Amino acid sequence: MDEKEQDNVAAFDMLFTTNQIQIMKTLLPCFDRPMQKYLAIYIKYQELQYTISYFEKHSHCLFDGHNGQKQDIRKVLPALLPYCSDAQKQMLQRFEQLMSSMETYREMMEMMEMMQSMSDSSSQKEGSPDGNGMQMPDIDTLLSMLGPEQQAIMELLKGGMNHE
Repeated sequence: MDEKEQDNVAAFDMLFTTNQIQIMKTLLPCFDRPMQKYLAIYIKYQELQYTISYFEKHSHCLFDGHNGQKQDIRKVLPALLPYCSDAQKQMLQRFEQLMSSMETYREMMEMMEMMQSMSDSSSQKEGSPDGNGMQMPDIDTLLSMLGPEQQAIMELLKGGMNHE
């Protein structure tokens, strides 16, 4: 965990505590085991009460991020890994791959729409050269420039656009 992530955790912990609670946490190791159990429960209870009280008094967002915008979840995922079991780490990695695939899909859809509009305007001009004296390539030519995986995605998208 990097320093910024530690700062976020510490800031959260400090926001929902008081000096009295911090003193009790510091004294906790000085007590025998049975007393530690009850004191630890009491400390957590005090933190819960303080947290509830805090939200009753304050309506603002805890962590606004930069310029009042929420932080991108994909940027936070690596900070979660130290707290996760192996199964949870795999789940987070799959989630990140899914988010990445969705972003790629969105970008491909935008590209398909752009290529479709280029194709439509090109077919209206019936193959006339553009302002630079160059012929606009057709969609199949543009698709052939992509890698096999991107071509497969584009073919799926192309099929989806034909059904609309």
